[in-house]
Amino acid sequence: MQGYRKSSTQVEGSSITEKPLSDFTVVKLENKSLLKVTGRDAHPFLQGLITNDVTCLEHDCTALYAQLLNIKGRALCDLILYKINEDDLLIEVDYTQKTLLQSVLKKYKIRKKVKIEDVSDSISAYAAFGCVQECPTNETDLYTVYRDPRLQELGWRLTAPSGSDLGSGSDIELYNQHRYRLGVGEGPVDHIPEKALPLECNLVLLNGVSFEKGCYIGQELTSRSHHTGVIRKRVMPIELEQQADIPQYRDVKLTTTDKTIGVTRGLSQRHGLALLRVNDVLKQPSELYTTDSDGNKVGVKTHRPKWWPDGVGVL
Repeated sequence: MQGYRKSSTQVEGSSITEKPLSDFTVVKLENKSLLKVTGRDAHPFLQGLITNDVTCLEHDCTALYAQLLNIKGRALCDLILYKINEDDLLIEVDYTQKTLLQSVLKKYKIRKKVKIEDVSDSISAYAAFGCVQECPTNETDLYTVYRDPRLQELGWRLTAPSGSDLGSGSDIELYNQHRYRLGVGEGPVDHIPEKALPLECNLVLLNGVSFEKGCYIGQELTSRSHHTGVIRKRVMPIELEQQADIPQYRDVKLTTTDKTIGVTRGLSQRHGLALLRVNDVLKQPSELYTTDSDGNKVGVKTHRPKWWPDGVGVL
């Protein structure tokens, strides 16, 4: 996927035209921190740590999605990398996981020519969405525009100096609801650290893992699971049939049998995500429910995301 600064260009064969930023829904991502990684060893250093191929950023790719895994192949945190120039990168991570990421990077830095700096106070991240085939115009060069590397429907990421008034008045829940409707997880609520498996997080479908690159932390389990082709559970979009107070990580059950077939993740109003057994919810129409904080049943609907390729979701 491409990142953009000014001119019209091509993304996956589709012509991208420009629109004023005011035509987009722009949300300041207050829940994100940014780390700057600089130095001649920055790319090879990260290449051995994360799931995706950092060498893509040495060519025409300017934004890259990935996860950092533990040695058992379970997700520690998800990341978006932004190319600043040939050597330097920004890493976007959930603010609650910044310290974790810094500690892992410093642990593996050893003698490499790499500098890691927290720039969250000087640079902010934004999401801009609502216009799929258009790129935000940046005539004044106040911000840098990147196509979201996960999914075209997610829109664009912007990085700008802190204090820029690009969309700070928009509620971050607008962005959360947008990605929940699409079925895209993000951060520690949706991808529970040291429990979530990258393929259950749809990492392959979201352009977040390379199976051609060299070794990285947690590679063995991820590669083996991918090549067996059996992913029984996946993060999927859900919609509550009524507004309700649903605690995090509530069981999702079949109405007919009370069989537990999944667990809720993040929720915003009636939209959210759940880790569900794909066969149980897709092979035949199924009525589902979860329970609110008082134990009352609340109906749940789910569907197969449109961006899943043919064949995904049927075992």
